[in-house]
Amino acid sequence: MKSSNTETSSTQELIDSAYIIQDEDEYWNIIAKLHERGSKTEFEAAKKLTSESDPVKREIGADILGQLGWSKHSYQKESVSILIKLLSDSEPDVIASAAFSLGHRNDPSAIPELLKHVNHSSPRVRHGVAFGLSCHDDHSAIDGLIVLSRDTDFDVRNWATFGLGSQCDFDNDNLRQALIDRTEDSEPEIRGEALIGLARRKDVRVINKIENELTGKFNGAWPIEAASIYPVKHFKPLLVNLLESLEEEDKKAFSKEIFEAIANCENTD
Repeated sequence: MKSSNTETSSTQELIDSAYIIQDEDEYWNIIAKLHERGSKTEFEAAKKLTSESDPVKREIGADILGQLGWSKHSYQKESVSILIKLLSDSEPDVIASAAFSLGHRNDPSAIPELLKHVNHSSPRVRHGVAFGLSCHDDHSAIDGLIVLSRDTDFDVRNWATFGLGSQCDFDNDNLRQALIDRTEDSEPEIRGEALIGLARRKDVRVINKIENELTGKFNGAWPIEAASIYPVKHFKPLLVNLLESLEEEDKKAFSKEIFEAIANCENTD
């Protein structure tokens, strides 16, 4: 089924299509339509799916419950209760979908159950847990994210670092040290997320780290954003040199951010 037919399809027809669809983008187009509708019909259908013996159906149910009604958070309490129960499912993919959906629901009552899966054998489950624990200014959630920020899997480590750095306002020595550790990560995106998190907290140890990224191989806008958040005068010539060194395509893509960072650095004492 093509996504263009979702407007006229019934809820059950959409669910049936989600069950057989192979293309991930098409699958999420279908789920998004069910989210958008967000009525009792969609909630009851998803609830029923989560009790099915087929794990694929339970996973679809979890995916639907994550964002019913979008920003309206339709059936919040009921959905969170069901999703928390799904964290005890026997199938890792169902647990992962429940964890991701709980991240969208952002209910602190899920934190203790999510923490039980911090060391799960499935990287997808751990990724879901990192997503689920993000956006909570809660000591235990932060501790869980710190553990996940050291994970061997890129997606897990990356999201946990992003969660610590940018998705909460929590601040303590352990969180900062976890971000400092990630500034030495082999992956530039993870290093960049750590820079941004430290810059947001005005940690002076990040200044040299930002300098190193601005003068090294260009891997993306993360150090530029960090320099803009925590501007220092001597970043300015580094940013100017970076702009001059970029290929034309990258200049077009990143010049606005670089000029903003330069302006912020000029306005510092």
